Amino acid sequence: MVSQGTFVDVIGLNYRCGTIEGCIGADSVFEYEEQSKIIFSIGPLIIGEARSKPLITVAELGPPDTSIFDARRINRARLLYSLTSGQGFERPIHVDNHVRSIVTKHAALIDLDSPNTSDLDKAITEICTELGYFPKSVSHTRNHLRREAAGFKVMRDMRIPVEDGNYVLADVYLPLELREKYPVLVSCTLYGKRVLFGGPDLENQDEIYAFEKAEDDWHSTSPGVPIQVPHGDSWLGAWTTQRGFENIATFNTYSYVPHGFAMVKVDPRGVSQTPGVRGVPGEITGDLYNAVEWAAEQSWSNGDVALVGSSQGANVQWAVASLKPKGLRCFVPYATDLDMYREGSFIGGIPSYRFVANWVERIRKPSYKWTDHMDILDIMKSNPFDNGLWRAASAQLDSIDLPCLLAAPQLLLLHSRGPFEAWRARNPDNTHLQVVDRDYYSWASREAAGKVLQFLNRYLKGAENPKPERVGIQMRLGYGSWYWRKENNWPVPGTQYTKWYLGSDGFLLKSAPKQAERQFSYSTRTTENQKSGVSFYSVAFKEDVEFAGHFTAVLHMSSSTEDADVVVTLWAVDENGAVVPHSSDGQPEPIAKGFLRVSHRITDPAKTLPERPWHSHTKEDNLLLKPGEVVRIEVEIFPAAARVRRGWKLRLDVTPTEEQPDIAGYKPLDMRVWYSETHPEGQNYIHVGEQYDNYIACPVVPVTEGYPNHVL
Repeated sequence: MVSQGTFVDVIGLNYRCGTIEGCIGADSVFEYEEQSKIIFSIGPLIIGEARSKPLITVAELGPPDTSIFDARRINRARLLYSLTSGQGFERPIHVDNHVRSIVTKHAALIDLDSPNTSDLDKAITEICTELGYFPKSVSHTRNHLRREAAGFKVMRDMRIPVEDGNYVLADVYLPLELREKYPVLVSCTLYGKRVLFGGPDLENQDEIYAFEKAEDDWHSTSPGVPIQVPHGDSWLGAWTTQRGFENIATFNTYSYVPHGFAMVKVDPRGVSQTPGVRGVPGEITGDLYNAVEWAAEQSWSNGDVALVGSSQGANVQWAVASLKPKGLRCFVPYATDLDMYREGSFIGGIPSYRFVANWVERIRKPSYKWTDHMDILDIMKSNPFDNGLWRAASAQLDSIDLPCLLAAPQLLLLHSRGPFEAWRARNPDNTHLQVVDRDYYSWASREAAGKVLQFLNRYLKGAENPKPERVGIQMRLGYGSWYWRKENNWPVPGTQYTKWYLGSDGFLLKSAPKQAERQFSYSTRTTENQKSGVSFYSVAFKEDVEFAGHFTAVLHMSSSTEDADVVVTLWAVDENGAVVPHSSDGQPEPIAKGFLRVSHRITDPAKTLPERPWHSHTKEDNLLLKPGEVVRIEVEIFPAAARVRRGWKLRLDVTPTEEQPDIAGYKPLDMRVWYSETHPEGQNYIHVGEQYDNYIACPVVPVTEGYPNHVL
């Protein structure tokens, strides 16, 4: 029986199957006899054979029962991949008479069965020189084979037209089933769309090779092994050793495309090879809007689109979602900021200049060909208070009713506040929330990818079951262990806000103490080896307690200086007096943490909630300290979830910076510029006792037992 099959993205290859001989047509179709082998060739050169079936890919050529990366398979695939000018399959492998004659001329140099892949270098180089193509490297070939084995392909640097007549470039990842239509996941970041960030100069063969090798190394080496990323230099640091996320701030192709989604990863203007100037107000919103509508109209699209991404790749989604481009059905801002003043730039009024300077460098490294429209750091320094500029740059949620999946990383403080503010503002039935690890980067593509897929299957594919959970929480248990807690709402039903009061004897007490006033004095400076600040301890817990939600610290303080920075950290201490590490990798990390610059202490009663103060941060409300003046401050502590075991104690620290020299191995982010670094050294004072009630309010939730230690 004669049937028709498709050789994905291949045209013109000769084939023989039983009594049938022919040439693969312009639509990649060939004929075959069932239960027979198909032999493919270019003129007299036998390329390989495959079992006859409706769909064949290059990855299937080669000796039977060999691994996907067997040298003989790589040789065959590398030769065929080199017969296209595309970096991916934006153009098919087209064997016309001209190509056939050139390959035939060099056939004597071609040994496809050689166990040494470099033996093909000379032949491929000479063939591509005559064709005017860049020859594909072994790493490039392995990357294509790896994708094909997983059931998808890539089309590189597709031009997406935008309204002003320009374009942006995007990589498009598609499942291999031909003539099918898929829902599309669109992402866009300033970091670049290739592994690990950036992208090659398409006129530079060495850069193309380097990026393909970086991707191959990322997939083929173990965690902990650094990969070499062009233009990464030293700033990437440990990110070159991780294997959790393929690109910064986008979702992994291998986690989603094999599940029946197309993915479009966009480089906005001024990024990697997309020409333009970075940071023109409103431009990235308009261009991403155009990209969504373009994706909805492609032949491989079913017209339904979701925006996905984390960090900056999440922040760009809100403005686009508010415009409701054609085809957009839902969005996943995984770890996002809404308020550009309070969430990253000036947390608690304390400037994050170091972070912004480093962030700008990250953007410029992979996109050195283009310039910036503005100096973000200069603008930040010129606007140290909340004003119209910051509000204009912040997300407006009023008109966004599309289904949304939010995620908030615990303890990172970047991206930790916005998801909860978005939850409060929206809170309809189509909003979902995850509270995840401080190092959230891999979660959307690995640890919690199943949860994201449930959301996307529901809102892009119409799947009724399983229904995406409303709220999921990573409950940290200490020493690297945790469990996944499912809830129907946030705050968690049954939450009791318990106050722990600071006593003049240095204890944390369950009721307001009636004690004589005492001043706890500490230096405004922390040295590398000398802690500055004061610690308070509770008695040992008689039973396990779980916290999940917002924490708030109320303190009374004064200073010998005009201002002060206050850092509040809450730790668990075990039976032996050692701090319990509450990070997922077993490194020292507190239960919760918050900041406030004391001159920014004024709160807005209209926006303040019982569990979360809202500081105005305006110039008009900026109140410097007077000598001897005792002021009451409320420190916003971003939500977190952790268990304190029976026999453990709480330790509350009030410090002038995040440094904790007495906690070995604790390494806070070096992103903030502290008041004590720019002003004379002095003394801060915490006033306890008499009329001064100081406390930390903790969200206690019902303890859950019989929990899974993974995301279900």
